[in-house]
Order: sequence, then structure tokens, then C-alpha cells
Amino acid sequence: VQKVNPSRIPAVVGGLLDVDCSEDVIKNLIMVVRGQFSTDELVAEVEKRNRLKLLLPWLESRIHEGCEEPATHNAVAKIYIDSNNNPERFLRENPFYDSCVVGK
Repeated sequence: VQKVNPSRIPAVVGGLLDVDCSEDVIKNLIMVVRGQFSTDELVAEVEKRNRLKLLLPWLESRIHEGCEEPATHNAVAKIYIDSNNNPERFLRENPFYDSCVVGK
């Protein structure tokens, strides 16, 4: 996937989750392919399987790198809300998430 068609990572990750692949393998795959795929699609695939928290390290690293993409910030907001990880502060101070998406 890394060399053939990196844009297919979301579907591949979904398939790997369906067959109970190791989370470490999935995290490493996402880190290696960095940014060559749709964040929205990846988040949707992982969220469908109730495993959004799996993406947190990657999402936070993107934010620390200065990523302003709403999909990244929306996913982090959802994780922080679900895990009660200081969501009020994140929602108050973060201008990049979309409240309509996060509120679904």
C-alpha cells in the first residue's frame, strides 16, 4: 500500500481492523504514509469500528506540526469528548474544528 497506492490507506486500515490486526501495525502504517490520503476517509473508517482513539497519537502529531485541517481537529475533539480529556478547554481554544461535525 505504501508504494502502490497510498490513497487507499483508509480502506486498508478498515480491513485490518476487521481482521483484528495489531494496533501497532496499523499505527506504523499510518505514520509511514503520512498525508498521502484523506484524513476524513481514515477517520470515517476507524470511527465506524469504534476505534477512533487508535488515531490519537497521529492526529496530535499533525496538530503539533501546524495542521489546520478541520478533519484532524474534529477527530481530536471527538476523542477528547469521549474520553473526557479536558474537552471544554479544547473546544473553547481550538478555532479549527467544525462544531456541526463534532456535535453529531
